[in-house]
Amino acid sequence: MNKRSILAAGYAGIFFFGISFLTLGSVLPSLRETLHLDMAQSSALAGILPFGVLAGSVVFGPWCDRYGYKMPFQWAAAMVVLGFIGLSTFTSVSWLGTCVFVTGAGGGILNGACNGLVTDVSDDRNRSSNLSILGVFYGLGALVMPLILGIFDFVPYTAILRYMAVFLFLVFVYFSIIHFPEAKVRQGFPIKEGLSMLRQPALLFFSFILFFQSALEGLCSNWIPIFLQDSPGYSLSQQNSLFLLTFVVVGMTAGRVLLSWLSLRYKPWKILWWYLLVLAIGFTGLAAGLKPLVPVILIGAGLGATFPVIVSYIGTRYKSLSGTAIGIAMVIALAGNTLLNYLLGFLPIRVFPIYLLGIWAVMTLLYFLMTYGGKLEKT
Repeated sequence: MNKRSILAAGYAGIFFFGISFLTLGSVLPSLRETLHLDMAQSSALAGILPFGVLAGSVVFGPWCDRYGYKMPFQWAAAMVVLGFIGLSTFTSVSWLGTCVFVTGAGGGILNGACNGLVTDVSDDRNRSSNLSILGVFYGLGALVMPLILGIFDFVPYTAILRYMAVFLFLVFVYFSIIHFPEAKVRQGFPIKEGLSMLRQPALLFFSFILFFQSALEGLCSNWIPIFLQDSPGYSLSQQNSLFLLTFVVVGMTAGRVLLSWLSLRYKPWKILWWYLLVLAIGFTGLAAGLKPLVPVILIGAGLGATFPVIVSYIGTRYKSLSGTAIGIAMVIALAGNTLLNYLLGFLPIRVFPIYLLGIWAVMTLLYFLMTYGGKLEKT
């Protein structure tokens, strides 16, 4: 078993997921214009994607533990490729919705399986560092589709989707020819063991830290441009606010590059405290009405550590069923993203930074309870 080729598969897969997760938002304006979709139809398509990702996150853990990683990687890649081809071909809203769901489900499987794979093939010393690098590749993938559509705005989105499907098919071929780790469970699905994990306080603490972390990532991606446009303290143009949003991704990517270096030299649970402090400073800067460039970069950087560090500890603590354990955490994390994004819709946009600080405070309290007494240090 070649560790480098396996890690390369994980990094390629998460890059693949980054592309798929940002594709709908990137092509939706073109879909609306070309197919004359109204706001209700556009909103319905956008709402299907997270349900697809959630479905993929539910199934990947037991699937990987029972059959190994090869089959889930192949199926997930094929689903995203077919979803892209469908989005470039169909004009019916119902078929487009099916393609969005298939793309989301394939992406959800890839996201979880890549985290599980990198966790399993990394030793305890390198696990957090390798997961940080995984996050860097996700950030790079997330930038691909908006960048290509922006540079080649004269090329129809349907052609770009088809070219991208060809590129992703080559990644599928790579998944098919390399050797992945063997299955951990030889007979039956580990459903009983998975359900018993739901009664373990440590996994629930880890998962609910990610519940709030995922919510913060989703809220920042979805609402920072709207806050910068509609808040009386900023009132920026749509173009400038969207431009500033890219610095959240830049900050997160830079934060994870730094984390991969720091994790080899310091305890990851200690490093995360510094990242949480940087995140709070970024939120406070937005609340105070400071010039937004520095706060959004700090927010991106501060968001960069929680997932790699927490997933690393989950993988270390639950090695025998790491896929199932990470799957449980991912499902709970996605639920937090959906729920807390929905709740913000009932609040005035001016309280957005305070809302973020409130979520940060609850997440930090949970992390304090986990680290109090050196529990994480012993993991």
